[in-house]
Amino acid sequence: MVIFLVVFFVALAILLSWYQGIRRNRVLSLSPIVKKQAYQFKLENLSIPAGIYFSPTHSWAHMQTNGRARVGVDSFLHGLTGILTGIQVPEEGASVKQGDPIFTMLHKGKKLVISAPVSGKVRGINSEALQNMRMTHRDPYSTGWLVEMTPSNWELETKRLYLGQQTTTWLKAEMSRIRDFFAYSFAPPDSVSGLVLLQEGGDIAEGAMAFAGRGLWGSFQKLILDQANLELKENT
Repeated sequence: MVIFLVVFFVALAILLSWYQGIRRNRVLSLSPIVKKQAYQFKLENLSIPAGIYFSPTHSWAHMQTNGRARVGVDSFLHGLTGILTGIQVPEEGASVKQGDPIFTMLHKGKKLVISAPVSGKVRGINSEALQNMRMTHRDPYSTGWLVEMTPSNWELETKRLYLGQQTTTWLKAEMSRIRDFFAYSFAPPDSVSGLVLLQEGGDIAEGAMAFAGRGLWGSFQKLILDQANLELKENT
């Protein structure tokens, strides 16, 4: 009887593994990403401009000569979400603290809430970029910045952010963390069709989040963005 049960569970495990393989191959065959080799989400393809401070929550800040800091969402996250349908920003005059919500990225009813890299008061909004999501996607650090702020604690708070080589080191670790997240597939069953998180070979597909359901966006918020923000706040 014991031998029978062992054989049964081994056979069941093999069957489940086979089924998951068939399911994944079907998803890969349906994906518009995998069919195009141009869609490759590689660290070396990401722009990391000098002088920009990066938050582990994937927002960034850059001090201007006028004493204001421009703030936006980094190219890493834009690469995952693809071109958005909208971004919500605080109103001019609003005060925000480091780690507080500042942007809401929207894509066809799904959303990610991004935390502020630094504290301060919003002094300007890039209305042109907010009306052209391709601009924010293609050039997030130049024409695609989102708001200008007057920082209230710049020198102290930027010590908790990444700059230069620190950014490269962090992004390598982040790439691995998000690859693991996708590999375990937090997507709900109803979002499987057309969903591809990893290309063959284990690389993250460009715009992978665009093909994911709300369940995965919620999991990404909780397990990636919120966790990073919690660690940032613990360093205050």
